[in-house]
Amino acid sequence: MGLATALALAILLGVRALDLVSRRQEQLEAGDRRAINLAVVLSGYLRETFAAADASLRQLALHSQRIGGAEAPEADWGPALLSARAALTAVGSISVTDSTGTIRHSTQPAIVGQSRRDEYVFRRLASDTVADIVADTPFRAVAGRPGYLIPLGRRLSAPAGAFRGIIVATFVPDALRGVFRSADVGANGVVTVFHRDGIIVFREPSERNPIGEVATSEPLFEAAMRTGGNGLYRGPAAPNGPMFRTAFRALPNRDLIVAVSLREDEILREWRRDLNSSLVRVAMFATALAAILALVFREMDTRAAAQEALSRSQRLESIGRLTGGIAHDFNNLLTVILGNVALIKDGLDADAAPASAANRESAAQIERAATRGTALIGQLLAFARRQPLQPRTVDLEALVRDAKPMLDRVLGEDVTLHTGPDTGPVFATVDPVGAESALLNLCINARDAMPDGGTITIELARVTFDEQDARANPNVAAGSYVVVSVSDTGTGIPEEHLAHLFEPFFTTKDVGRGTGLGLSMVYGFVKQSAGLVKVDSRVGHGTTVRLYFPEAAGPAAELAASAPDEMARGNGETILLVEDEPDLLSLATRLLEDLGYRVVGASNGPAAIDAANREPRIDVLLTDMVMPGGMTGRQLAAELRALRPGLPVLYMSGYSDDIDRDRGVAGSEVVAKPYDRPRLAAALRDALRAAMHPVRR
Repeated sequence: MGLATALALAILLGVRALDLVSRRQEQLEAGDRRAINLAVVLSGYLRETFAAADASLRQLALHSQRIGGAEAPEADWGPALLSARAALTAVGSISVTDSTGTIRHSTQPAIVGQSRRDEYVFRRLASDTVADIVADTPFRAVAGRPGYLIPLGRRLSAPAGAFRGIIVATFVPDALRGVFRSADVGANGVVTVFHRDGIIVFREPSERNPIGEVATSEPLFEAAMRTGGNGLYRGPAAPNGPMFRTAFRALPNRDLIVAVSLREDEILREWRRDLNSSLVRVAMFATALAAILALVFREMDTRAAAQEALSRSQRLESIGRLTGGIAHDFNNLLTVILGNVALIKDGLDADAAPASAANRESAAQIERAATRGTALIGQLLAFARRQPLQPRTVDLEALVRDAKPMLDRVLGEDVTLHTGPDTGPVFATVDPVGAESALLNLCINARDAMPDGGTITIELARVTFDEQDARANPNVAAGSYVVVSVSDTGTGIPEEHLAHLFEPFFTTKDVGRGTGLGLSMVYGFVKQSAGLVKVDSRVGHGTTVRLYFPEAAGPAAELAASAPDEMARGNGETILLVEDEPDLLSLATRLLEDLGYRVVGASNGPAAIDAANREPRIDVLLTDMVMPGGMTGRQLAAELRALRPGLPVLYMSGYSDDIDRDRGVAGSEVVAKPYDRPRLAAALRDALRAAMHPVRR
């Protein structure tokens, strides 16, 4: 019996040891993939950011060929340099250097006449016919200007290809640091950008600013050179430092290298917890092998599922912070695709030729693919908390009933989910996707407060706030509300934590168990929905969270809002259309003209004001929210309304902040991107109806 017990114990210990070794390798590989993904995204962001400056340098290089190169007079160079500098907010200065390395023209007159012959960017461009932009090592700005600047240079060539000098824009790296600082590299990870000459461009996070320091003796830079700027490295970031897992990604011309370093001990934190737990179990096996065997196998399965969920959550969280600022740009592309497909289908519908049937099917396939792309981008934006809310009349009783099967699966077998008695339809004005997400967040928090299992109860009720209640709850109006209550039988919340419950990143969970954002997202969603959140909790007696949403009369009001399409056509009204994307401007113009409107187009705020000054009549301003030219859509609307009081304004935007800020303001409605022709037509119809009469000068 003793031999059999020892053999069984040895087998179990061997299996557990192999599992720990395998899991350690899996976590290290997951950390490597995470570092690679971050390096790819950050290097891509750096490349796209430099592309704006490079576009101006390309134009100036062409200008150089037209006027005779760097030796052309200041009258030919000065205005072009100043104009390019004004359009680039993250550029300190732009200079033109002749073929001898002498600065001939600059937006910083004090440096004209200085020599740049020995600088890396001049030597590289003079000796190599580089077609791409070249980055130099950072240098400290001249007196009176704080920080460092990164020179970005492009070759000036004669029409026959001979070298005639370079043109250099000095980029302000502080414009990039915020994005790199937001990258999720853990508590002790770091993102570094090196120049190939061994100089640190910047490093985040960092207690001090090491920009401009020499890094040639750093193990991290030496590894970057060995890998050619693309690869993986395991080792210390500094001499005698802790071990890191680092991924390198070089920009196309390999002047700059992005290094994302994750601490190996942080990647293996969960693995070490598993190891310590296993050592404790070994002692227990000696006295209660039979009982422990079942516990070990069950624990291994549970931990495998938990580890997979945690690994997925960490990957999505790190990617989500970066996708939030990128995904919304695709809305512009999808708007162009969907709008042009609609126009193509209109033309194909009018064509009775046999070949048109195949073309119509092709157009339908494009439309379906773009629609799926819209849904995908919506999911990315929702994950990054940038999805615009779309409140409407929702039956919350049906929403809770439909969500229960999904919640049962998420909460697990140890948690019993009860819903209150059937109250019949309970209508509220709320975004249904946001409401379901808030309910899921509350249930997950309730589950985590019951480590040994328990009961969660979801109930619905109606309450009425009078004026006294409204005064006691700021930002909540008097009226009827629907209350969604989520109660648990968990450990409760200490009183000292209640005041901080909805603060971003506040959490009482163990490291790796939560981000501290779940309840803050619930709070923000309810506030966006003109509602209220209340929490009642006692230690040892559980917690109840109540969400208050404005009650709606019922679905009839929403059905009545669906007006016939034929009512949405224009009658020759003048629309001032402001959109900085050329393709979107062209598309919107075609859509509006097809709907019977007269369109006056502009690509930015100042151009729109000039157009408005020439037009005797404007019926609606249709403008993007964020545009170049130093003027936002909101600022443009304010200036035009000063000239034309009561002018209806219709904004276009893909940002939830913009939409929620302006939704509900009289004469200032918002069309969320990507939009289609029916939604655009309906929004214009509503704006014109609200205005009553056209606004004239």
